[in-house]
Amino acid sequence: MFAFPSDWGIQFPTAGSTALDAPPGYMTLYATFFKEGNFRLAMSKFLGDVLMRYGIHISQVNALGLPRITHFEFICRAQKIEPTFEMFNVFYYVTYTGGFCSFNSITTGVLHCSWDPPKSLHDWKQKFFYIRRGVIPIDMHYRPESEGVPRVTVSVSFIDEEWPLLQLG
Repeated sequence: MFAFPSDWGIQFPTAGSTALDAPPGYMTLYATFFKEGNFRLAMSKFLGDVLMRYGIHISQVNALGLPRITHFEFICRAQKIEPTFEMFNVFYYVTYTGGFCSFNSITTGVLHCSWDPPKSLHDWKQKFFYIRRGVIPIDMHYRPESEGVPRVTVSVSFIDEEWPLLQLG
């Protein structure tokens, strides 16, 4: 499936294990992140910043949410723009359903960043593995459902900027 260095301590779940059963010192990653979300290790600083600023753990991002972050980063880099959390937050807002976070397009006042995003990915939660926490060297927050949806205000100055990105459509 994937080839990872042995010191990352990849462990595959035993029969009946869930994503929440990661051994001490390990975290869960979903195989779909790599296949559908273009996720790579080492993780980009931009992705890490998005996760930290929203206050969510990567294992709580659903399979459709991660491609929205990586797609945004690819578009920015193709336009020779350094992506930032503030820019991403102009186009997307975070939602929290059933223990997982996703990112939905903001539909008022901005152009769409992606015209044909995937609508569903089936059975993605069943394909996961555990990896040593230190492989992703950021302090991510595991958000209990009781904390609800992270609230982040969109920076007005970023909405009003004329980005080369916006001139693609």
